[in-house]
Amino acid sequence: MIEKDNKEIQERIEKIIEKVKALPTLSLVVAKVIQVVSNPLTSASDLSKIITVDQALTAKVLRLANSAFYGFPFRIQNIAHAVSILGFDTIRNLALTVSVYKIFTGEGKEGFSHQEFWKHCVGVAICASLLAKKIKYKSSEAAFTAGLLHDIGKNFFEQYMHKEYVEVFKYVKDNKVPVYEAEKRLIGIDHSELGKLMAEKWNLPIELKAGIAYHHYPEQEKDEQVMAYIINAANILCKQKGIGFAGDDIIEPISKEGRLLLNLDGTYEEMIMNSLETEIKEAEAFFNMPQY
Repeated sequence: MIEKDNKEIQERIEKIIEKVKALPTLSLVVAKVIQVVSNPLTSASDLSKIITVDQALTAKVLRLANSAFYGFPFRIQNIAHAVSILGFDTIRNLALTVSVYKIFTGEGKEGFSHQEFWKHCVGVAICASLLAKKIKYKSSEAAFTAGLLHDIGKNFFEQYMHKEYVEVFKYVKDNKVPVYEAEKRLIGIDHSELGKLMAEKWNLPIELKAGIAYHHYPEQEKDEQVMAYIINAANILCKQKGIGFAGDDIIEPISKEGRLLLNLDGTYEEMIMNSLETEIKEAEAFFNMPQY
């Protein structure tokens, strides 16, 4: 596949934008969850009543809440209990992630392993949470969720433009370039730019949109730059560690600006790498989440 001329690329981008507009909306329940969590007057009872309307979502959130990842010595029996134990933000983010990945179902096709891709996303989520806690970012849970969702643009490409995406992977292999660069050259838009359109379509919280849209270009994010740098660094560290496979083996350096902002020196980087091994073992429920 040769690189496309400007007219053909523009036409393709316009078609992609139309496909994004046609994506299913997030469930009404999840949209309501996002709305009420931002209201300081919302109670745990209010939130639990909204989620329990959707029985499938309730079951999935409870399954994750009771997983080894959270490690509670007792069983969380219902959503009200989950909200009181895990907090509003965690429940919001679990519901949101389950809802987003429900849209992208099916088996991986040629050139795209859902299992390895999702393992990468879970690794980035865990690493992002560790980095966020290190610098006392306002919400390590938001960082975790941004990590889970950072590559949703790749899901779109794989499901709706599979033939073109196989050619992207071939271009990556033949030319030794990052996936996002191959996407830009061959399709005209990369997965982070596409992810931004999807985040806007679903009205995702601003900090999640920052992690999705700017994890390759954190310096370009203005409102939530810390989150963008967190996901950028987490993505790089997970590739260094070989957690899952995101489409290429190219490991770019963490920028000087990123290291300063995240207070990330060699010693702490090594600690995170060691912590990742343990945390990944506890995250089996998240590896299986797209199959729920």
